[in-house]
Amino acid sequence: MMIQRSVVVLLIVVFAGCGPDEPQEHAIDFVRGDLIIFTGTAGSPNGAWCWFQDERAIVDANHPDEPMLMFTSISASDRDSTEQGDLDFHWFGLNSGQGGAVELYDRLGQDDHNAAALFQQENGQVLALFSRHGSDKNVYVAHSEAHNPQKWNDLEIYQDEANVTYNNLLTAGVGKDRKLYDFSRSRGWNPNFLVLDSLGGQWQYGGRLLSSEGRPYLKYVDNRDGSRIHVVATDQHPRNFDNSIYHGSTDGHSLYDSFGSVLDAELRDQDAVPPSALTLVFAGNPDNVAWMADVAVDEQDQPVIAFSVQKDGRDHPPKLAGLDHRFHLARFSGDGWQQHEIAFAGERLYPFEDDYTGLVAIDPENVNHLVISTNADPVTGEALVSRADQKRHYELFEGTSIDGGKSFDWKAITQHSTMDNIRPIIPSWKSERRVVLWLRGSYTTYENFDTQVVAIIQDR
Repeated sequence: MMIQRSVVVLLIVVFAGCGPDEPQEHAIDFVRGDLIIFTGTAGSPNGAWCWFQDERAIVDANHPDEPMLMFTSISASDRDSTEQGDLDFHWFGLNSGQGGAVELYDRLGQDDHNAAALFQQENGQVLALFSRHGSDKNVYVAHSEAHNPQKWNDLEIYQDEANVTYNNLLTAGVGKDRKLYDFSRSRGWNPNFLVLDSLGGQWQYGGRLLSSEGRPYLKYVDNRDGSRIHVVATDQHPRNFDNSIYHGSTDGHSLYDSFGSVLDAELRDQDAVPPSALTLVFAGNPDNVAWMADVAVDEQDQPVIAFSVQKDGRDHPPKLAGLDHRFHLARFSGDGWQQHEIAFAGERLYPFEDDYTGLVAIDPENVNHLVISTNADPVTGEALVSRADQKRHYELFEGTSIDGGKSFDWKAITQHSTMDNIRPIIPSWKSERRVVLWLRGSYTTYENFDTQVVAIIQDR
């Protein structure tokens, strides 16, 4: 299948926020910084992403011209059927402000779970892996030209033995043993993985990572030298289970707990341990139902996990809870896990998915810096009612910790908005600057959204 291509012009808008004599806290649609709008313009439909594919956004820091931001989003439209569910790959020069987009797949499906996982190889090529939301067995593989996001090779397809969703690209191993892995939900609705044959360039089935009677949710991050992958898991979907949070790691061959003890000596088979065999990070119960949002590693290569906790779900069926969430941060010191409640996370995004929050992004270059999305004051829990339209909206706050993640000082990135600001991402970029991406608009369900992909560039 040939890859469809279209190039768009990016629009950069500066939100002044307030006049010279107007206090910042009274500004309408205030954004702290110059707002960059990627989608929802005349040349590009709106877009969204889920948060269980990584990396969703990357920076090509070795691009010969300038650092290049790259990400994918799934388009949506209630007017133009040709723009419903396209997988669009966007790029943006972080010095020049010039960029565009390529359509990797036409009408893959209007479902934010269909966004791609990205990985940049040592030769400068970008690899994009994506699947539909568990509706078929196809894993689609696309390669760009080296340091050229405008040119892509024809799609390849790996067909699994089970329906697949949620691709995650990471490396593990040392020296010649280092390989690229794709972790996804497939056989048994459990996390399984593919391995890229470095010689032939072919994806092969690797094995089953964990085994559960339900559908555990996972997020992953590799350590700084790419030799080991941290694994963060729940028991099941929080709609079906009062989830705890667990952690382990893998070198691609075996699975370990947080302390390095072997849990599964041979991953490349169908025998696997349950999520609860991993090290317990946070114990869930009917009053504290957990779901992870982001994971990173600190300067000592120790894992850091941001997650939400639903507080009001006891004895409530779906649609009747999820009105009180809290954000937590957990850090591993080598001796054990320490976790703390750090902010009020507000309400669910919509009924039935009572555990969907606005989410958290950890700065990969500084785990003491977070960006959260909440429709409650992060300190007091008071509802954030916009001065612009007297409606409650999700706003972004950035937080800095000086006590190792026990507490954070919060500062608004957006205020008094006329739309919601959700699902922030901070891509890895070793620079004196930081990129914050997010979705801005209306999000009704994972198949119905009218959100622009936007960003700001901050000084660290």
